[in-house]
Amino acid sequence: MNRTRRTFVTVGVLLTLTLSVALESSPTWALGPSLYELTDDGGYVEGCFDPCMCPIFMNLTLQGSFQLTSVSQETDGAHFEVTAVDWQFVMGEEIIAVTGSGHYQIDSDQHRMVLDLLVGDGPEQQFDSGLVALESEVPGIFIAVALNGFYCYDYVFDIAAVPAPVEESTSSWGSLKSTFR
Repeated sequence: MNRTRRTFVTVGVLLTLTLSVALESSPTWALGPSLYELTDDGGYVEGCFDPCMCPIFMNLTLQGSFQLTSVSQETDGAHFEVTAVDWQFVMGEEIIAVTGSGHYQIDSDQHRMVLDLLVGDGPEQQFDSGLVALESEVPGIFIAVALNGFYCYDYVFDIAAVPAPVEESTSSWGSLKSTFR
Protein backbone atom coordinates (compact mmCIF):
# COMPACT_ATOMS: atom_id res chain seq x y z
CA MET A 1 0.00 0.00 0.00
CA ASN A 2 1.48 3.34 -0.93
CA ARG A 3 1.95 6.14 1.58
CA THR A 4 -0.92 8.35 0.28
CA ARG A 5 -3.46 5.52 0.43
CA ARG A 6 -2.28 4.49 3.94
CA THR A 7 -2.66 8.11 5.16
CA PHE A 8 -6.15 8.36 3.63
CA VAL A 9 -7.29 5.12 5.29
CA THR A 10 -5.83 6.18 8.67
CA VAL A 11 -7.52 9.60 8.53
CA GLY A 12 -10.82 7.95 7.53
CA VAL A 13 -10.65 5.49 10.43
CA LEU A 14 -9.77 8.26 12.92
CA LEU A 15 -12.61 10.46 11.63
CA THR A 16 -15.11 7.58 11.94
CA LEU A 17 -13.94 6.79 15.50
CA THR A 18 -14.02 10.47 16.52
CA LEU A 19 -17.56 10.93 15.19
CA SER A 20 -18.74 7.73 16.88
CA VAL A 21 -17.38 8.83 20.27
CA ALA A 22 -18.75 12.37 19.88
CA LEU A 23 -22.22 11.17 18.92
CA GLU A 24 -22.41 8.63 21.73
CA SER A 25 -21.36 11.15 24.39
CA SER A 26 -23.64 14.00 23.19
CA PRO A 27 -27.23 14.33 24.35
CA THR A 28 -29.65 13.59 21.49
CA TRP A 29 -31.13 17.10 21.55
CA ALA A 30 -27.71 18.63 20.90
CA LEU A 31 -27.43 17.07 17.43
CA GLY A 32 -28.65 18.42 14.10
CA PRO A 33 -32.23 18.51 12.79
CA SER A 34 -34.47 15.86 14.29
CA LEU A 35 -37.93 14.69 13.39
CA TYR A 36 -40.22 14.36 16.41
CA GLU A 37 -43.39 12.26 16.43
CA LEU A 38 -46.35 12.89 18.68
CA THR A 39 -47.31 10.06 21.03
CA ASP A 40 -50.72 9.01 22.34
CA ASP A 41 -49.95 10.74 25.65
CA GLY A 42 -50.72 14.17 24.17
CA GLY A 43 -53.83 15.66 22.64
CA TYR A 44 -55.91 18.66 21.66
CA VAL A 45 -57.93 20.12 24.54
CA GLU A 46 -60.67 22.71 24.16
CA GLY A 47 -62.79 23.96 27.01
CA CYS A 48 -62.89 25.80 30.30
CA PHE A 49 -59.90 26.15 32.59
CA ASP A 50 -59.56 27.88 35.98
CA PRO A 51 -61.12 30.15 37.12
CA CYS A 52 -64.03 29.67 34.67
CA MET A 53 -64.92 26.04 35.27
CA CYS A 54 -67.81 25.40 32.86
CA PRO A 55 -69.12 22.03 31.65
CA ILE A 56 -67.59 22.36 28.17
CA PHE A 57 -64.45 20.27 27.76
CA MET A 58 -63.08 18.20 24.84
CA ASN A 59 -59.93 16.11 24.90
CA LEU A 60 -59.11 14.77 21.42
CA THR A 61 -56.27 12.60 20.12
CA LEU A 62 -53.53 14.54 18.33
CA GLN A 63 -51.30 12.88 15.72
CA GLY A 64 -48.39 14.05 13.61
CA SER A 65 -44.82 15.28 13.71
CA PHE A 66 -42.56 18.33 13.66
CA GLN A 67 -38.93 19.14 12.93
CA LEU A 68 -36.63 20.43 15.67
CA THR A 69 -33.38 22.15 14.61
CA SER A 70 -30.74 23.50 16.98
CA VAL A 71 -30.19 27.26 16.69
CA SER A 72 -27.78 27.76 19.59
CA GLN A 73 -26.21 25.72 22.35
CA GLU A 74 -25.14 27.06 25.72
CA THR A 75 -23.67 25.34 28.76
CA ASP A 76 -27.00 25.31 30.59
CA GLY A 77 -29.46 25.05 27.69
CA ALA A 78 -30.33 25.36 24.05
CA HIS A 79 -32.62 27.12 21.59
CA PHE A 80 -34.36 25.37 18.70
CA GLU A 81 -36.38 26.25 15.66
CA VAL A 82 -39.61 24.26 15.33
CA THR A 83 -40.62 23.75 11.70
CA ALA A 84 -42.78 21.49 9.57
CA VAL A 85 -45.52 21.17 12.19
CA ASP A 86 -47.86 18.63 10.59
CA TRP A 87 -50.57 17.58 13.04
CA GLN A 88 -54.18 16.54 12.90
CA PHE A 89 -57.08 15.70 15.17
CA VAL A 90 -60.61 14.48 14.55
CA MET A 91 -63.51 16.62 15.74
CA GLY A 92 -66.85 14.95 15.05
CA GLU A 93 -66.47 13.59 11.54
CA GLU A 94 -64.02 16.28 10.41
CA ILE A 95 -60.23 15.90 10.29
CA ILE A 96 -58.67 19.19 11.42
CA ALA A 97 -55.17 19.90 10.06
CA VAL A 98 -52.68 21.90 12.13
CA THR A 99 -49.57 23.42 10.52
CA GLY A 100 -47.02 25.99 11.56
CA SER A 101 -43.66 26.75 13.13
CA GLY A 102 -42.08 28.42 16.12
CA HIS A 103 -39.31 28.00 18.65
CA TYR A 104 -38.43 25.89 21.67
CA GLN A 105 -35.97 26.68 24.45
CA ILE A 106 -34.69 24.45 27.20
CA ASP A 107 -32.35 25.00 30.12
CA SER A 108 -31.35 22.93 33.10
CA ASP A 109 -34.77 22.94 34.78
CA GLN A 110 -37.22 24.90 32.57
CA HIS A 111 -38.48 24.96 29.00
CA ARG A 112 -40.80 26.98 26.77
CA MET A 113 -42.42 26.44 23.39
CA VAL A 114 -44.04 29.17 21.28
CA LEU A 115 -45.79 28.11 18.07
CA ASP A 116 -47.55 30.09 15.32
CA LEU A 117 -50.21 27.64 14.16
CA LEU A 118 -52.90 27.44 11.51
CA VAL A 119 -55.72 25.30 12.88
CA GLY A 120 -58.04 24.12 10.12
CA ASP A 121 -59.18 27.07 7.99
CA GLY A 122 -58.59 29.59 10.79
CA PRO A 123 -56.03 32.40 10.87
CA GLU A 124 -52.50 31.94 12.17
CA GLN A 125 -52.50 32.20 15.97
CA GLN A 126 -49.76 32.09 18.59
CA PHE A 127 -49.79 29.29 21.17
CA ASP A 128 -47.41 29.66 24.12
CA SER A 129 -46.51 27.36 27.00
CA GLY A 130 -44.93 30.08 29.10
CA LEU A 131 -41.76 29.16 30.96
CA VAL A 132 -42.53 25.92 32.83
CA ALA A 133 -40.64 23.37 34.90
CA LEU A 134 -38.91 20.65 32.92
CA GLU A 135 -40.49 17.41 34.13
CA SER A 136 -39.02 14.94 31.66
CA GLU A 137 -35.61 14.06 30.39
CA VAL A 138 -34.59 15.14 26.93
CA PRO A 139 -34.94 13.96 24.17
CA GLY A 140 -38.69 13.60 24.86
CA ILE A 141 -40.71 16.82 24.83
CA PHE A 142 -43.77 17.01 27.10
CA ILE A 143 -45.28 20.49 27.17
CA ALA A 144 -48.67 22.17 26.66
CA VAL A 145 -49.14 25.32 24.56
CA ALA A 146 -52.27 27.47 24.88
CA LEU A 147 -53.87 30.22 22.86
CA ASN A 148 -55.19 32.20 25.86
CA GLY A 149 -52.67 31.39 28.60
CA PHE A 150 -54.67 28.44 30.03
CA TYR A 151 -57.30 30.93 31.24
CA CYS A 152 -61.09 30.40 31.07
CA TYR A 153 -62.18 29.09 27.65
CA ASP A 154 -58.97 28.04 25.90
CA TYR A 155 -57.54 25.95 23.09
CA VAL A 156 -54.56 23.82 24.14
CA PHE A 157 -52.19 21.47 22.38
CA ASP A 158 -50.81 19.03 24.93
CA ILE A 159 -47.58 18.00 23.19
CA ALA A 160 -46.01 14.64 23.99
CA ALA A 161 -43.30 13.95 21.41
CA VAL A 162 -40.28 11.72 21.02
CA PRO A 163 -37.60 11.55 18.33
CA ALA A 164 -38.75 9.52 15.33
CA PRO A 165 -37.00 6.16 15.04
CA VAL A 166 -33.79 6.26 13.03
CA GLU A 167 -32.96 3.40 10.71
CA GLU A 168 -29.33 2.43 10.32
CA SER A 169 -27.66 0.62 7.50
CA THR A 170 -24.14 -0.74 7.59
CA SER A 171 -21.90 -0.53 4.55
CA SER A 172 -20.16 -3.54 3.10
CA TRP A 173 -17.04 -2.27 4.88
CA GLY A 174 -18.77 -2.85 8.21
CA SER A 175 -17.51 0.27 10.00
CA LEU A 176 -19.44 2.97 8.18
CA LYS A 177 -23.07 3.56 9.06
CA SER A 178 -25.62 5.91 7.61
CA THR A 179 -28.82 7.02 9.23
CA PHE A 180 -32.03 8.00 7.49
CA ARG A 181 -35.66 8.56 8.30
